[in-house]
Amino acid sequence: MDMHDMSGMAGMDMGSVGLFKTTNMNIAWSFWYVVAGIVAIQVLNRVFDHARTILARRKGLDRSSVPSRPSTFLTQAYETGTTICRELTYPQFKPFKGRFARHFSLPPLGNCLILAAYWLMILTMLWTNTILTKSSSMYGYRWEKVGFRAAWVTVTQLPLIYCLAGKFNIISVLTGVSYERLNWLHRWVARTMFLTAIVHWSYFFTEWSIADLVKLELDMMSMVKYGFGAWAVLGWAILTSFGFMRNLAYEVWVIQHLASAGVLLWLLYVHVPSYARYNIWMSIGFIAFDRAARSLWMIAHNVKWPTLRSQERLAAPWLGFNAQVSEPCRGYLHVRIHSVNFSWNAGQHILISLPACGFWESHPFTIATKPLAKGDKNASKSLDLYIKCYSGFTKRLQSKVKKAGTLHTRALVSKPFGSAPLATIERCNSLILIASSTGASFTLPLLEHAIASHSFVQRIQLYWIVRHDEQLTWFSERLITAQQAAKEAQIAFGGQLFVTGKASKLNDAVRNSSSTSSSTEVEKTSLADKLLTTKPENIAILPGYEKTHTVEISGELKPSVEASVKATRLNAHSDVLPVCHGRPSSWEALIYPTVIESRGETAILACGNSDLLVDIRNYVAKLSDERAVHKGTGAQGIFLHTETYGW
Repeated sequence: MDMHDMSGMAGMDMGSVGLFKTTNMNIAWSFWYVVAGIVAIQVLNRVFDHARTILARRKGLDRSSVPSRPSTFLTQAYETGTTICRELTYPQFKPFKGRFARHFSLPPLGNCLILAAYWLMILTMLWTNTILTKSSSMYGYRWEKVGFRAAWVTVTQLPLIYCLAGKFNIISVLTGVSYERLNWLHRWVARTMFLTAIVHWSYFFTEWSIADLVKLELDMMSMVKYGFGAWAVLGWAILTSFGFMRNLAYEVWVIQHLASAGVLLWLLYVHVPSYARYNIWMSIGFIAFDRAARSLWMIAHNVKWPTLRSQERLAAPWLGFNAQVSEPCRGYLHVRIHSVNFSWNAGQHILISLPACGFWESHPFTIATKPLAKGDKNASKSLDLYIKCYSGFTKRLQSKVKKAGTLHTRALVSKPFGSAPLATIERCNSLILIASSTGASFTLPLLEHAIASHSFVQRIQLYWIVRHDEQLTWFSERLITAQQAAKEAQIAFGGQLFVTGKASKLNDAVRNSSSTSSSTEVEKTSLADKLLTTKPENIAILPGYEKTHTVEISGELKPSVEASVKATRLNAHSDVLPVCHGRPSSWEALIYPTVIESRGETAILACGNSDLLVDIRNYVAKLSDERAVHKGTGAQGIFLHTETYGW
């Protein structure tokens, strides 16, 4: 080894940092310029989307108008570009099967493209002008130049990770994209930071190893040990963030993840030089903003001061809300929160904490109740949640409900989150809503919003897939009301309900009773049977049918069960919304007819498990491509929005 190399290796301790500081800091700031630019583009897109709907209303257009259909060259060009982006983002590979493998399934193609663009930016920042040749006067610093650049690229990503981790983060506030739709990026930025950190320490370690200075550097520079500690903590946080680790004990995972986040900040604060610590303070600022905003909302709405003028406040607990929990059917819970004092939008969810089942835990559940109408003093001030029981929190809650019958407890609620595309729904010409199980908590309020609002929707199709037919009773009254409101608004409303499980004896009693009630009801049932696409057993639920039945099981007479099962009209010429046993055999049969009949854009909103959503995403992408949407064929746009549960 020549003296030139040795001088370069010793340079780290002799002020060589200053050789690269200015360039590296400029590159670090360019990272945030790019992030700010992307956020600005999304903000402009959000403003434009809302402006189109507002302008259509101000023009005095009625429901028969089609504002989603482009009428000028500029709007046509915009829709064509939007369609191309949509077709690139919708497809997704089938998720892997298995307890562990399913957590390694690839995200949708759109997420993959965003991640690829992010990696390209990081690689450009990392390797631009850092590879030195032997002819370079700086060749002796070839290891340090890459090491310092990687250090800046690594620590620059830190604030973005903490920003995306917050439920009330500045990016969501500006763009309207809710935190749960950004959480995947939070995890991938952390993984990318872990890899760039490897580049950072490996180049310095290689230099020390060549000069046989490893032990000396570790003894002399304690900051190095803190750096390795930070890298180890980050690796631990990434490893434990995989879904199968969360499923082992979610509550324990939350505690250790928060602890890891705090320890990581402290280790990096000690490790990085003072002029780079602004990244740590930015991270702390994002955390403080999120926690302060959420805490203020929690205090404002969960802490109640009793007054003589408000009987509701006197009856309600001073902290939180009265909640009633029941089990309407096996494996599902219904939570009703009384006397809510906040507003929400259709499709949003809340974070709920039940101190009786764990004071420090809060879990997200979609609000099944339609938003309270402004000025409607007769509107119910309760809020409903439908929860599927798994393990942990929901399992403990189910056990308490089984013991108490109906559990009366106290609930703490955090701000409503989520951002359903309401502007797009109001502007579209046709609306297709698809849900499985408790996903109807997301789609039903959107159905009611589309009918009640000053929207331009002319056609709505609703598809709901459930395991137990008792689940159909959850929203029977509201479906009847929605059908009647759609008829008054001259909206063509139809769809189909699917029951994938075995028919219950309760349903047999309902069907047998309805078959003997009148000849008119028999005719309606026959009509429904003709509309069913799958068998072995068909059901047709009669609109307006409501009766209490006693069901005999295993020779014992069980308590009477309310069988208030109702349905809506399929269209203007039929009397019932068909219900059938089995799964949808083809999404083409359910989606394609509505799309080809639409005079403007078709909005498809789906909420369910990953398998269901992957099938829908791939079919919509295929359909949009085959019809050459907004590419000169006259075929109108297809908008898809999906929501899922899980990691």
